[in-house]
Amino acid sequence: MNLRIKPGIVKSPNWYYRSRMKTISLKIDSHLYARLEKESKKSGRSKSAITREALRESFQQKARPNCHDLMQDVCGSFRSGVKDLATNKKYMKGFGEWKR
Repeated sequence: MNLRIKPGIVKSPNWYYRSRMKTISLKIDSHLYARLEKESKKSGRSKSAITREALRESFQQKARPNCHDLMQDVCGSFRSGVKDLATNKKYMKGFGEWKR
């Protein structure tokens, strides 16, 4: 009788997670892996839990307004009359020389 267990992904009971989880594969360099492992040991949390939290935080940060969104009402309110002010190098001649 062969009692050997086949290797593979552990199928955790459904009650372990609040909702159905999907499995992904992730490639990271050895330095990032070492940091993840160190944080896992320090906090007593799994590497998966830390990775999930980092993804959630990353997505939440993108939802926050950036500087342009906050200042949108005043952006472009000053008109110089020059259409190529941001791209033409001749307008940058002498810029910042007063600081020397």
